[in-house]
Amino acid sequence: MYLTKEEERMLSGEDDYVAMKCMEWLVKYGDAAGAERLVDIDGTVNAPITGTRGLTSETGIDFSGPEMRNKKVKIFTHSGQIDTPVDGWEDIGFAPWNDPDHHKAFIDSFKPLIRAGVHPTCSCTYYLVSTFNPTVGQHCAWGESSAMPWCNAILGARTNYDGCFQAAYTGKIPMYGMHLDENRVGTHLIKVEAELRDGMAYDLLGFYVGGKVGLDVPVFTGFNKPNYNELIKMNSALNTTGAIHMYHIPGLTPEARTIEDSFNGNKPEDTITVGWDELKEAYDTLNYANDDAVDFVYIGCPHLTLDQVREVAWLLEGRRCRTNLWIMTNPWTFRQAEMMGYRDIIKRAGGVLLSGTCPGLMRCLPPNTEVMATNSAKQGYYLHGLVYPKELETWYGSTKECINAAITSKWSGKWMEDK
Repeated sequence: MYLTKEEERMLSGEDDYVAMKCMEWLVKYGDAAGAERLVDIDGTVNAPITGTRGLTSETGIDFSGPEMRNKKVKIFTHSGQIDTPVDGWEDIGFAPWNDPDHHKAFIDSFKPLIRAGVHPTCSCTYYLVSTFNPTVGQHCAWGESSAMPWCNAILGARTNYDGCFQAAYTGKIPMYGMHLDENRVGTHLIKVEAELRDGMAYDLLGFYVGGKVGLDVPVFTGFNKPNYNELIKMNSALNTTGAIHMYHIPGLTPEARTIEDSFNGNKPEDTITVGWDELKEAYDTLNYANDDAVDFVYIGCPHLTLDQVREVAWLLEGRRCRTNLWIMTNPWTFRQAEMMGYRDIIKRAGGVLLSGTCPGLMRCLPPNTEVMATNSAKQGYYLHGLVYPKELETWYGSTKECINAAITSKWSGKWMEDK
C-alpha cells in the first residue's frame, strides 16, 4: 500500500508513539482490504467508546498511561452506543445494572477517550445528535448498522464499516469500498408495490430487501418520500439481513436525481418487486413465538427520536404495565424527555426509560424473560442469537401493539392488512 511521506513518518514513530501504533493498525487493515492507499478524512469519525480495556488490547496503547497525556483526536469524533445504560440505570431493578459502583466504573473506563476529544454521543443514531455531520462527498469512518447507509445514501458522504480511534487520531482510513465512485453505483432495482404507511412497513421493507441484495446497492422506486423515523427504520433493517452500505432513492438521496443516475447508465443486475406478500414474508420471519404471554417489551432499536418517545408516553399515559417495559433512546433525547415530562409518564406506567445502549449490547434480559415483544426488526433478529444459549420467543409488531402487550402482558398483534 502506498504511503505519503507524512504517513511514513507517522508509521516510523518519529513524531508520536500513539500515531505509530494507529498507523501500524491502519496499514494492516488497508492491506487486508486491498486498498492502494489511505485517504484523508474530511468528514467525521465514529469511535467505539465501550471502555478502554478492549481498545488497549487492540491498539497496544495504554489509554490511561503517559503516552496519551494531552493527546487529542484530529477529526470530529462521536461515539456509538455502549454496553451499559448511561441514564435510567437506577430504575432497571436488578444487578449489576442498578449498582452505582458498576455504573461509575464503566463510565470512568471511557473518560480517557473523552479527554482525547471523543464526544460521548452514546447512540446508534449518533448522526441525529452529533451536532456536526459530513456533507456530500466527504470521507468518513463510521460504524453501526443504521448509520452506514445513512452516511452513504442519505448524506452522500463516504464510509465503510470501520469507525475506530485509529482513524480519529490520524485522520486517515484505507481507501476502498464506499470511498470509491465505482462501488456506489446501483446494482438492483427495487420496485415497491405495497403502500408503505408507517415505520413498521419501512422496517419490513429493509429487512426483506437486505436479505435479497446482500452486499450490493439497491435502487428504490415506488414510494413517496419517507420521513426521518421511517428512513432510520429502513436503514437499520437493510444492514441487518444484508450488509447494505449504500442505496439510492431517485429524487431523495443526493447522488440520484433519476433512476439513470443511480445506475450510472448501466442496466440493473436484477429487478426485485416488493408487494404485500414479500412484506408478509419478512413479518412472519420476525414472529417466532408460540406463547402469547409476554414477559418483556422492548422499544428503542434504533434509539428513539424525541417524537417517538412522545408517542410511547402518550400511549402509556394513565395506564399501567403488567410486564417489563424498556424504552431506549440516546442521552441527549433522554434529557429532553425528562424536561417534557415523558420520563415521569413512562415511570408512572411502570416502564423504564433508558439511554445509551440496548439489550443486545448488554447481552441482558430482565429475569425470567421467556417471551419478548419488540417493534424493531433489527433487535428481534439479533437478540435471539445474542442471548444464546437461552431460547427466546419473540413477537414483532407496531409500537402501539407493543405498548398494548406491556399493558395486558398478552400479544394481540396482527398483520397490517388484517388491521
